Order: sequence, then structure tokens, then C-alpha cells
Amino acid sequence: MIAVRIMMPEGESKFREYITALRENASAACPDLNIEPYSSEFSPHIEVDSDISFNSKLELAEYINEKFRKTDVKREKIIGENGLWTWLAYLWFDPLTCFDSSTGNRIIREEAKYICSSDYRDYYRHLVAGPYRIYSLHGSDFSKIFLYSPIHEHNDFIEQIASRQFLISHPNLIEVLFRLYWDESKEKPKSGAQSRGKPGTLRRFVKVIQQFELTYDVYSLSAEEIIRLLPEEFNKWKE
Repeated sequence: MIAVRIMMPEGESKFREYITALRENASAACPDLNIEPYSSEFSPHIEVDSDISFNSKLELAEYINEKFRKTDVKREKIIGENGLWTWLAYLWFDPLTCFDSSTGNRIIREEAKYICSSDYRDYYRHLVAGPYRIYSLHGSDFSKIFLYSPIHEHNDFIEQIASRQFLISHPNLIEVLFRLYWDESKEKPKSGAQSRGKPGTLRRFVKVIQQFELTYDVYSLSAEEIIRLLPEEFNKWKE
């Protein structure tokens, strides 16, 4: 176990250098950023398991949520604490990356996946802050449709919905998404829900809701009202 810390600017710079080095040299040494001046301990004192493994983004978000809940740390205190999320990504960097099965090399994704940004266009991409934000907004049930995948992967529900603030912050829309596209029996999205260019799928849902905004006060509509307004192409998914 290790005490939760907040990454400081000096530590972020070193972390960024490490990420860059790994792209060129898979055996680059990981710097120790759990010391001053690279990071400072979070208050109140909270400990997390540095060696824990998560089967999904949902497990990751639940673990973090429970750690802060037990010490009565409110969402509002940590949601914008970018150094906290960057440090957690540093702590769990190995499981947050994956390996190319053909070459055995570590796959390093874009920097925003590991270093948390205040820019909303990048914040949702962060592999720790993003899942926690969704979970803290929508709870364990409705969050499943975003957080079912492995912790190093982004699925299309995150890319299409979490990237749009007006969608991800609307609880009734998230309920509609869950009711349309989540397969309770298989504990994953319904087959074909994330397909491109097909009637009634996720990308069509986003476009239809954007069209609704021109005519309706979407934020005032209940989940039932939104479902009733959806055109015929969504009937298959309503069943």
C-alpha cells in the first residue's frame, strides 16, 4: 500500500519525459516520482494498492470512489485535482498500458491518457480521471455501458458520449443509452450497438439528440419522453 500523492509540475515533467523515452526504448527506467519535489502527499491520508489489478474501468472507478468515500472526501474536492489523477496514472502505469502481441512491445498511447489536462477535450481521455468522473456522475449501474472495457482501452461510448459535455452530464440521456444498448444478460453492450453507419446505433443516437436540441428542451425531458421521441429506426433497440 502507498499513500495517495499529488503530482507536482516537476513530477509531471519527469513523467512526460519517461513516456516519451518509452516510445523509443521499451526498457527505459521508470523514475521515482513518489518523493519531493515531484509529488506531495494528498490530505487527508489515504492509501491505495500499487499492485492491484482491475478487470474493467468500472472496477477501477469503484475502487477509487470507495477509497475517497471512506475518508469523506467529496467529489468536488478531487474532480479538478489534475495532479492527483496524473499521479494515479503514474502509479498504475503498467496496467494502464498494454503490449502488442506480435512484437511484445509496450503500446504507449497519447499523452492525455496518462497526464490529466484541464482542457475538457482531453480530460475525458484520461484513463483514471475519465472513468471516475463518469462513475461519480451516474453510479454503478448506468456507468457500466461506458466502463465495461479493460482499463487501458477506450470504447466508442466514451468517445462519442463522454467527449460531449452536454450528453455525459444529462442523467436522463444516459439512462436512455443504457436502456437502448446495454445487454443485461451478457453484461456488455448489445451486439452492433457501436457499429458505424447502421440505423439506430450509437452514432445515430448522438446525431438524433443533436437534432432534438433544435426543437426541444432536451434537458427537461424524462428518459421515457426521449425514448418515445426517437424515430422508428430505434425500435429494434427498444425491445
